[in-house]
Amino acid sequence: MRIVQKYGGTSVGTIEKIKNIAESLVEQKKQGRELVVVVSAMGKTTDALLAKAGSITSKPNKRELDRLLSVGEQETIALLTMALNEFGVGAISLTGYQAGIETTGIHTKSKIKSIDSKKVEKYLAEGKIVIVAGFQGINEAGDITTLGRGGSDTSAVALAASLNCECEIYTDVDGIYGVDPRAYSKAKKIDEISYEEMMEMSSLGAGVMEVRAVELGKKYGVPIYVGRTLSDKRGTMIVERNLDMEEKVITGLGITDNIILTTLKSLENTPENISDIFEALGEAGVNIDMISQTLVEGGGLNLSFTCPDNELNLLEEALDRIRRELGEVQVEEHNHFTKISLVGIGMMSHPGVAGKVFKVFAREGIRFYQVTTSEISISYAIDPKDKERAVHALAEAFNL
Repeated sequence: MRIVQKYGGTSVGTIEKIKNIAESLVEQKKQGRELVVVVSAMGKTTDALLAKAGSITSKPNKRELDRLLSVGEQETIALLTMALNEFGVGAISLTGYQAGIETTGIHTKSKIKSIDSKKVEKYLAEGKIVIVAGFQGINEAGDITTLGRGGSDTSAVALAASLNCECEIYTDVDGIYGVDPRAYSKAKKIDEISYEEMMEMSSLGAGVMEVRAVELGKKYGVPIYVGRTLSDKRGTMIVERNLDMEEKVITGLGITDNIILTTLKSLENTPENISDIFEALGEAGVNIDMISQTLVEGGGLNLSFTCPDNELNLLEEALDRIRRELGEVQVEEHNHFTKISLVGIGMMSHPGVAGKVFKVFAREGIRFYQVTTSEISISYAIDPKDKERAVHALAEAFNL
């Protein structure tokens, strides 16, 4: 049986942990598994490398930053391969480039373009365990690139798709929970979740899986298992939806802290104005999330949207351009809001979710400032001081 496994930074955070993983891989190899293992940098290595770059310049060259950050995973693959060799097992380490991972896009945020898995297949045929550096690849210019947040998950699922096998993601949690257990101690673990729900939850604040990795899993039909490293406790499977999943109205609750709610007031309501606004935001690199608009007296328009507050400088750059192009625009900004999102494919066939949430908020005296919906989710922007009460009340109301 062929399998791709991925071990996160906390799982390989010490030499002792690396040795323990190697011992587990040896046993799996004896059971007849063909193993491709994708690893992250050890512990806080990436943060330490970023700090070193920051001690030299506040604006490091992105190409050189990618070269620097790629070092962390290369350290891990070499150490894990050495540990396996010490146990008498044939293993070989490969960088992203050596594993055939070709990327496209900008440095530090590249995307996987294709994978040529011939070399990986060759080493598997020789009976070796193949250890691959996650988070990295090579672009058309021959430069090392990195894949951004959650890049090792993406590397693992992409390799599994290329090798036509399942993918196992091992981390420091037991699986995927309906609510972050740190925010709600009674949170229930989910045994099985659909790709759509997992993508929605990932994009709405659930940090266990990177959304791009789940998208790849869905696109290529790769079953993804998420569980705790070296644990016998069963984790969570991410798979295609089935009818049983639709019986549960809400599957999970996502939490996103530190968002900015911006409202542009009394705009002239023309398609050109709206287009100019979002073009300016897009070209400035602002990651827009919730969007709503309200007609005002006289035919004008109030336009509201949210973005992460670490993009405040980008937002201000875009707003300056909007003012130059549209004239004086009245702007209201509210920083540090929290977004609470309910996700579930059962919402497609079970009406009344919004009404139930409004009732919970009314009972708890929680005010919301923005609400948006999709086919399988509903999100609310609230004051951070109400977050704990909102999470607990909604988790209990929807049995999460």
